[in-house]
Amino acid sequence: MRVILVDDEKPALEELEYILKSFGDIHIAGKYTDPVKALEDIKDLKPEVVFLDISMPEMDGFLLADAIMKLDDSIQIVFATAYDEYAIQAFDINAVDYIMKPFYEDRINKTIQRIRKGMGNRSNENNDNIKNAIKGHSLKKCNKLAVWLNDRIILINQCNILYCTVKDGATYIITKDNEFYVPDTLSKLEEQLECQHFFRCHRSYIINIEQIEEIIPWFNNTYNVKMFGCDEKVPVSRRHIKDFKNIFNF
Repeated sequence: MRVILVDDEKPALEELEYILKSFGDIHIAGKYTDPVKALEDIKDLKPEVVFLDISMPEMDGFLLADAIMKLDDSIQIVFATAYDEYAIQAFDINAVDYIMKPFYEDRINKTIQRIRKGMGNRSNENNDNIKNAIKGHSLKKCNKLAVWLNDRIILINQCNILYCTVKDGATYIITKDNEFYVPDTLSKLEEQLECQHFFRCHRSYIINIEQIEEIIPWFNNTYNVKMFGCDEKVPVSRRHIKDFKNIFNF
């Protein structure tokens, strides 16, 4: 069983590694204090299980778990944290995917046994619980998004997004300086964005209304919008015109 450990506190990593090494069939494929680096390596290392802390700077455990499952939803996720407040938010009291610090061998043994039973089942109950936990946590609470630039993971602030779009069936985020790939649908991306700053102006576009430089009248009573620092014009479709006008009171 290939396992990766992610925790911004090195002593916690070492404690968990020590316990897991007592299980003969577990191979620690990597341990990380940097969740972004962990996500980049997970793509290549292809672990079967990831133990990860929830409370981490830059990229918390819920955001990381979401990004991991977009890469491969067969990966088993185990949350590990010192704060039981997250257990109340995220899981049913009997869930096995949530362990508290400090770690105890008998508790981790139960987790490992249940993970073994779920290995190879891509729709197993454990990962359904994780997905529900992420949904309940609401990724809107995090103002950063994990995106891909070539083979690197970049964390971008939502305020720097100009617009999001779909091209050739793939979803991209456009900023003033770069174009980033997102392994998600435009509708799922919309759920993660701060609703008061972003507007679905077209089936293929979401715009950051704070980044609009100019509204340009177009044919058939529609509009194009020009974003700051961007030459491309983004269309506002007829079905969204009324809501668009209401935003700016015109």
